[in-house]
Amino acid sequence: MNLQITALVLCCSATLSTTGFAQVAPTNYAEGQVAYTHANIITMQTQEPIKDATLLVKNGKIEAIVPSNTSIEKDYATIDLNGGWVMPGFIDGHVHLNQSGSAYTRPDIIDATNIVKYAQEQDWLKHHLPTILGDYTQLGVTTVVDLGGPSAWLDDYAQLMEAPATPAIYAAAELINTAPVPALDNAGPVFAAISTAKEALQAVEAQLALPTKVVKFVWTGEAGLSPEALIELYQPAIKAAKAQQRIIAVHAEQLSYAKAAIIAGANILVHGVMTDIIDDEFITLAKQHSVVYMPTLTAHQHYKDVFLKQVVLPLDNTDTYFNYVSSSFDNLYAHPELSGQMFNIMTKYMPYVDTPSKTADLSKQEQEIVGQLSQLFSPTITHYQQQNLKLAANAGLKLAFGTDAGNAATLHASAVYEEIQAWLAAGMSPQQVAQAMTIGNAVAYNIDEETGTISSGKNASFVVFNTNPLTPELPSLRPNRVIKAGHQVFINAEEAQ
Repeated sequence: MNLQITALVLCCSATLSTTGFAQVAPTNYAEGQVAYTHANIITMQTQEPIKDATLLVKNGKIEAIVPSNTSIEKDYATIDLNGGWVMPGFIDGHVHLNQSGSAYTRPDIIDATNIVKYAQEQDWLKHHLPTILGDYTQLGVTTVVDLGGPSAWLDDYAQLMEAPATPAIYAAAELINTAPVPALDNAGPVFAAISTAKEALQAVEAQLALPTKVVKFVWTGEAGLSPEALIELYQPAIKAAKAQQRIIAVHAEQLSYAKAAIIAGANILVHGVMTDIIDDEFITLAKQHSVVYMPTLTAHQHYKDVFLKQVVLPLDNTDTYFNYVSSSFDNLYAHPELSGQMFNIMTKYMPYVDTPSKTADLSKQEQEIVGQLSQLFSPTITHYQQQNLKLAANAGLKLAFGTDAGNAATLHASAVYEEIQAWLAAGMSPQQVAQAMTIGNAVAYNIDEETGTISSGKNASFVVFNTNPLTPELPSLRPNRVIKAGHQVFINAEEAQ
């Protein structure tokens, strides 16, 4: 069966590759002085924007914000933004750059290795990563945080960042976990499997010698360990990492495991809580320990869409990347005999998760399969995720923004705008979303001295929109111009004429 993947046009007019929007060769303003005049500036430090202002940039840093009628010295280049709206560059606080978003990218979940070998998928991704990273800056994302992958890729990220159009990349190395995931071993493991506190400490010590910003722990019951047992297992390693100024990111989906992770020293809960409603004890713990709550509202649903054969891909990416991912799902569905037994079981029984009344005709064994799938993919999980984000916000917890991009059907860059839409659907205001994806993420990763606000001394990484982005239309808006560390890396082609 050949299933055509539905294309969702998130950008209201058309795709980046076919409209008047185009990536331009970066203009190097990073070593000079530039005055961006007639701008409305959302600093993310004040409630109200600064209207009709001039943003002064010097040597890739923000120098000052002054009224537009201020006399500008002759040695400044002047760019008239004509009333455009400036805000800090977006930060995606949760991506996986060693995953492509295709059907081939997680053979531990979807075994499509008889269609395309995992090593081949990894080679394709590494070759096209510069273009994919360019998609990020084109959409206004000037910083990404890679939350786990093979440490062998860290040098690649450093080299990629030498290109002006590449977002700043902060990264973790292997995810520290209680179970191995050999299906993902290619350029080395993605998960560092440990079974003792000593092994966890050794894994962290090895990562401390690497150019990492984050150490990530998987805090689940996969190995049959209780939340308390994981505290004993991980806490010495967490203390060692924090002593070397590493951020501790924790994957914990269940409430009891999330509480234990907070007690052990987590800085960020990078999926939020997915299987329960957070309670007063959780909120108290999160406040006491200054923990950041970072849900990923769309990636989980995308996996469900894959198994329902209802994948919807945004058209905000370059053609090469979009076509690769789209064709991967066409191939997956066209060749069920090559797709692995588990995938075929999932696709057969996933429709029953949303229609439990139809399970009466199934055998007892089949009903048990549906029951197991319901625990993973029940619509209740989406409800919990949305409710928990709202509860966390209302309680005054620190919020941050991440997409989990790279997982199957969660495309790099364009996933940001899908996640924005999901936050709004959960009851967040555009201001709250913008706060989370700028200064919220900057504080979460301790990079707020460099980015996250429009203020003196920060990197000149900002996005220009034609209209005020802090409206419900934010998910459908696209940048008119993107500046990253002083380099003009993207401009609407019409503006360039």
